[in-house]
Amino acid sequence: MAQAETATTQLVIAPTPPFHFASAAFSHGWAVLAPTSWDAERQAVGRVEQLASGRVVALDITGRGETANAAIVIDVSHASPLDEADVAEIARKVGHMFRVDEEFGEFYALCAQRGGRWSAIGDGLGRMLRSPTLFEDVVKTIATTNTQWGGTKRMVRALVDALGASFPGDPTQRAFPTPEAMAAAPPETFTEVARFGYRGPYVQELARRVAAGELDLEGLLHSELPTADLKRELLSIKGVGPYAAATLLMLIGRYDEVGYDTVFRDFVSARYFGGERRPEKDMLAVYDEWGRWRYLAYWFEMWLDDPGA
Repeated sequence: MAQAETATTQLVIAPTPPFHFASAAFSHGWAVLAPTSWDAERQAVGRVEQLASGRVVALDITGRGETANAAIVIDVSHASPLDEADVAEIARKVGHMFRVDEEFGEFYALCAQRGGRWSAIGDGLGRMLRSPTLFEDVVKTIATTNTQWGGTKRMVRALVDALGASFPGDPTQRAFPTPEAMAAAPPETFTEVARFGYRGPYVQELARRVAAGELDLEGLLHSELPTADLKRELLSIKGVGPYAAATLLMLIGRYDEVGYDTVFRDFVSARYFGGERRPEKDMLAVYDEWGRWRYLAYWFEMWLDDPGA
């Protein structure tokens, strides 16, 4: 397929300060899961995005300014002119990815009270990158369960390559597939091509429910349900267990719970129990004093303990 000529439009959005672009962009593995990419040298996030209009654009996202007056710069490559709705959608989606409206003052205050190494947390840290839609986040979270990180990356890349819409400026680059595209695909696309294994039917059923309007995933982003009730909603999705639900709560913006997996278990047992394996409830209780910020406390404690951080 031939490459189309493209133009570039630049958008700038202003996050709620303080904001640290690189920390938000490379806060966890989502930055390198297709169709998102991370350019460490340029400190830039790349992404191909299919818009509601059907246009497929390529985004090059960078930060500028200090944490107190930071801005997110979005260079949009597009083969056909963007209309006002396209521009608004791009700004909204990138703003969602970087959580531009979230405030972390209470979390920073708790870190400051503890002092010492916790004083390093603040000045714009705390935002965890997410996808433009909860649908994409659920699919990617299911792809992280019972597998190594390399397997997750391969599954997601294969799914995008098989079903994502191509960017006209470079047809080898594709957007994350829509629920409709995933719902209409042969089951073998998930089990044999993308190699989702037992997860394949779960992911396709999720896509079918969303495409048919049976499940309003995006509505959960703005739900006023208590976290426990929201967790039950997530657990009702096939393929989502307690670890996945805790991860999705974090991506929604609820940090009340920590996902209990081997990484958590190994870290907490080594740091708090001298390497001894304790019951799950005892290990999770380590972060109870952080209240609704449990997930971030755990995540940043791992970061503080990482000599390469």
